[in-house]
Amino acid sequence: MRRAAAPCALAAALACALAAPAPASARTLFEEGEYTLELRSAFKSTLLLATPFYDDPALWPETPTGAGLFRLRFDLTANLTEHFSAAVAYEHRARMASGGSTGAGILPPTTPAPFRLRQLDWAIVDDAPSYLHRHELDRAYVALHLPFLELTVGRQAIGLGRGVMFSAVDIFAPFVPTEADREWRRGVDAVHAELRIPDISELSADVIVAFGTASADGLASYAALGRLRAIVGDVDGAVMLGRRGEDTMVGAVLSANVGDAEMHGELALFGTDGEGIDGGLFGTRAVVAKGVLGGSYVFDIHRGLRVNLEYHYSGFGVENVGERPDILFEPRFLERFARGDSQIFGRHALALALGMELVDELAAALSYLQSPVDGSGLVSLAFTYNHSDNVTVILSGLFPWGSAPVSGVPTSDFGSSPFTLVLQARLYD
Repeated sequence: MRRAAAPCALAAALACALAAPAPASARTLFEEGEYTLELRSAFKSTLLLATPFYDDPALWPETPTGAGLFRLRFDLTANLTEHFSAAVAYEHRARMASGGSTGAGILPPTTPAPFRLRQLDWAIVDDAPSYLHRHELDRAYVALHLPFLELTVGRQAIGLGRGVMFSAVDIFAPFVPTEADREWRRGVDAVHAELRIPDISELSADVIVAFGTASADGLASYAALGRLRAIVGDVDGAVMLGRRGEDTMVGAVLSANVGDAEMHGELALFGTDGEGIDGGLFGTRAVVAKGVLGGSYVFDIHRGLRVNLEYHYSGFGVENVGERPDILFEPRFLERFARGDSQIFGRHALALALGMELVDELAAALSYLQSPVDGSGLVSLAFTYNHSDNVTVILSGLFPWGSAPVSGVPTSDFGSSPFTLVLQARLYD
């Protein structure tokens, strides 16, 4: 199974999220009156070396194995008038790999993105067994900015929820938490309208409609969602109602400051057709729940120790991979997973992430992830070196444990993951 080794990169993703700096500011190409044209470019080189702690030729025909990804991205933003703006993002991706599945789920996915009318993703080289080169239009939208309305139409990034590592309500192309690079969320074709009452920033309403084509077996790729959000003191809450494909969705999000700590929670209920689902609420697969409960705190140690702790539940996941691994191969389950119905194969996950700035240019992050069902998990240690606002280097090591796969079939949530080293260089202009 090509994606069985995917969970080994979660810790790298957490380390990047905790320790990586913001991209460098955009370069102004043209400016006259209210009209400005800005360009932000980035080049990333990611190298990966993996070797499993078990012997399974079905998953790893050769060891150690390696992979590399090179991304060149251009983000162009135009402020047309006081009330109108537009943006496009164009990207090249070149991937080289040995061992077939190396990098699956760790490097950004090559599968078609959900919620797109047309992918606008073209292959330059895709017939080589270990080399792939593609380019795509990942953003293309126009936006209207008014005191009472923010309207964005076109290919855009839409993120929902409060979770740091997981999300229960993020239904628009969410990150798989195994991705080592989560700086750019994949764009979706949508209309997003945010309504505000002037001078009352604590209350807003959103209407989001995303469009896409159905999959080969009929899984829909459209969504319509309404959200009402309110901020009362240190409490930020939202309720949601809508549809995601063939599923009806009801959700709620809450975050609050409790003393010097931050707490957050998400809950979503989906009315489904039951296909490709291992289990649900109330003894039926027609009602599926997802939830996140977590918190964060900064301890006054050295330059500050950042701690994030989360528990995630996904009814779209498998209760026990070792007892029912066959569902991981069912087309309907894989289609739902690819669409983002679940961020993990399993149903339960615990995650702890620690981050600290050691000196001005160097930060460290320690991440821990475990399945409370079968005890499998992983630990990683990552270091981020910020040479400048334009150059960043990240090195991480990932160390998993758990029941090993048998003939390519997983028997635990994380036991199929290999020992992995990830090195990434980021260059911004």
